[in-house]
Amino acid sequence: MSTTNLVITLLFLFITPLAFSQTAPTKLANNLETLGQIIDGTLAFETVAVLQKYWRHAGNEDFNMSMDHLARKLRAGGFAEDGARFRVAVKDTLLVNEKAWQPFEAELRLLAPFDTLLHTMSNTKMTLCINSHATPAQGLIGEIVFVDKLANIAPNSLRGKIAYTHAPPQRYFEAAVVKGGALGVVSSYLPAYNRAPEHPASISMGSIPYREAPQTFGFKLSYGSQTLLDALLKNGVVRARAKALTQFSPKLVREVTAEIIGKDKPEELVMLIAHVDEPGANDNASGSAALIEMALAIRAAIISGKIAHPKRTIRMMWVEEIAALLRWKETAPKEFENVQAALVLDMAGEDVSKTGGTFLIEKFPDPSAIWTRPPDTHTEWGRGEVQSENLRGTYLNDLLLSACELRAQQTQWLVKTNPYEGGSDHVPFVNAGIPAVLAWHFTDVYYHTSGDELDKVSPQEMASVGISLAATALFLADCDERDALEVLPMLEKRAAWRLENETQNSRNALRASNQKQKAFVEEEKIVRAWEKWYGEAFASVAKLPIDSASNELQTAVKKAQQSLKKLAGKSLEQMRE
Repeated sequence: MSTTNLVITLLFLFITPLAFSQTAPTKLANNLETLGQIIDGTLAFETVAVLQKYWRHAGNEDFNMSMDHLARKLRAGGFAEDGARFRVAVKDTLLVNEKAWQPFEAELRLLAPFDTLLHTMSNTKMTLCINSHATPAQGLIGEIVFVDKLANIAPNSLRGKIAYTHAPPQRYFEAAVVKGGALGVVSSYLPAYNRAPEHPASISMGSIPYREAPQTFGFKLSYGSQTLLDALLKNGVVRARAKALTQFSPKLVREVTAEIIGKDKPEELVMLIAHVDEPGANDNASGSAALIEMALAIRAAIISGKIAHPKRTIRMMWVEEIAALLRWKETAPKEFENVQAALVLDMAGEDVSKTGGTFLIEKFPDPSAIWTRPPDTHTEWGRGEVQSENLRGTYLNDLLLSACELRAQQTQWLVKTNPYEGGSDHVPFVNAGIPAVLAWHFTDVYYHTSGDELDKVSPQEMASVGISLAATALFLADCDERDALEVLPMLEKRAAWRLENETQNSRNALRASNQKQKAFVEEEKIVRAWEKWYGEAFASVAKLPIDSASNELQTAVKKAQQSLKKLAGKSLEQMRE
């Protein structure tokens, strides 16, 4: 390969899809402009400031008070329990076989070889592990013993002592506490993406299994405390006192739902969702708070007449992550099946200059989830479980991306995508075959740590995410034939780009292979997978209009599919060259 061709190829492979920006459908662009005049992130940031004060474990006092705060915001903004057009509902679900955990105070103090305070919950609220019991008022005192091999823990060998590990606390709990008789577990574990040496004060959230007895505790340490403790243990006996004040109660999970009732097909739902549990500012106070500002902004735009009242219902839900949606699917399957699309906000507000995270659209599963090639990359969260035979094409990935791209052109906002990985509220919809995407940020060095606080949250980032997702939801809830016909050419351009990109990836792979025929079979499989996926995505556009697809739209879909088939054929010809 010549130097010139090599440079062209490298530039092509590492250019992001954003460089191939398409014009958003007219109504989507108008929605973005209108909402951009209302949403600025101020209300969202104020809401994060309230929610991040609470230790939001699903069903506990802090979680339910957070839900009450969100409901008050919605009522004050014009959503009513008996609203004909703008409705709010608060629902409580009692989970009789589960317990809600509420922490109040916690302290871990070294007593020997010298007296020093390691951590308190008031300074680092992640230090106490979920499901820790309350200790006696004076605390529990014991020698700290390092454990690094489960097999070495003999029955009752840790009686009256505190087990210490560098591994996740739940990994050693059964062996150390139940079998070994330890008072509790202390862990310094932080995932690699938290970059512990660079952030020595960070403590990552942890948990231990719930047990009625023995009543025990788990503490998490910072990297700085680990360094101190490791050094002390090399030189003699180390003793510590653990104190905790916690409460277990029946798990009464509250959720809040706000609806803008569709005027023509109210039973058809476009979902906007954020989970409230987990105690961080970004995870997920920022997603919950952004959704509040979005809800009030959408209502304001409709009331003012700047945006038409949608024909489908827009339902916004603040929930317990994943579990609440699985309960909904089980208890009201017909209603769940009426979901047309779901847009999920999780870790939506990160100040990327501080967290290192990048805004991402996690796509509904497409072939990049299986064959991940430039420019697609998985995050440090890791690859999701996706089978090629389960892939189904949809308009949603590229439609939301087009909205975010247009916002980015106006604000220099950095927008990227990642293949499907799972782990948030889009999962129940994806598993049911319902188009769903996740708007999030990763990799974040403060993810699930005590560093996830208000100073890492950006009002501007929440505004960009909120404007883009709210505009897309409104478009989906009020899409007519003309709108759908504008979506189709946008998808065609994206499909053409994807086939060109994968052709280049395949040609590079074939050049590098010593078994050309075998390699070609695999590369053809990838190109055909993209052809099939986008062919189905084109077909899904026919479901966008409120009314049944006209002959004009159906004909346009067929023409797009025929053109795609020809492009795929040309791609395979180029690969054979």
